Amino acid sequence: MGKVWVMEQERTVHWRDYCVTLVILGLNIVGYILCTQIGEVVYNVGSINAEKVLVGKQYYRLVTAMFLHADAEHIVSNMIFLVGLGQMVEQSIGHFRFVVLYLLSGIGAGAFSIVYAVLTGHIYDAVGASGAIFGLIGALFILVVARDRRRRTHYNAFGAGNESDQIDILDQNGKEMPSAYESVSVGRMIFAIVYMVYSGARAALVDNAAHIGGLVCGLLIMSVMHVIETFQTRRTE
Repeated sequence: MGKVWVMEQERTVHWRDYCVTLVILGLNIVGYILCTQIGEVVYNVGSINAEKVLVGKQYYRLVTAMFLHADAEHIVSNMIFLVGLGQMVEQSIGHFRFVVLYLLSGIGAGAFSIVYAVLTGHIYDAVGASGAIFGLIGALFILVVARDRRRRTHYNAFGAGNESDQIDILDQNGKEMPSAYESVSVGRMIFAIVYMVYSGARAALVDNAAHIGGLVCGLLIMSVMHVIETFQTRRTE
């Protein structure tokens, strides 16, 4: 039987719990400042471009494009989502796994964008953190599904008890995981994902292929992480 604890009091959240999110925020701000000061030079060197990546073998663009933005509205909207989602996901999975999740989701988003450009024959330059951010959305969805599954298992095994109790599983070090996404439900996540993908498909100058790619990568990466964590937990029981 898995180890289950009743969380009597939510742990106070400190900025160190999501320090990687803050570092990524800072890197994006620095990237945008460079864009405003140097302009086209930065975009020409760092943007996602299928021809330059595949023919020129400039694979580094899959990373640099994540930290560049087209204008003030672009970076502000992305950074709001980054901080909001980053706080919830990072304090739930830890700093290292968050870095892996964010970077791989961003790289996967860029890869999807390149594939779409090649298939459509429309070669374009793309920048922005939104692909990686969609990866965080996908990861949060898996976390919410896993949380609900744990609670159903607990209630079935021990009885519902007090419905106001916050039932969760501690990490391997016995550290109480904060209820960072307590108010988030599977239904809300599905609605938000469908709406955001639909809005991206309808909007002009939006790389929706990158959004979908980041989302898919976030779902897959978080699923793999969850399976590995579950397997390791069972081995220690």
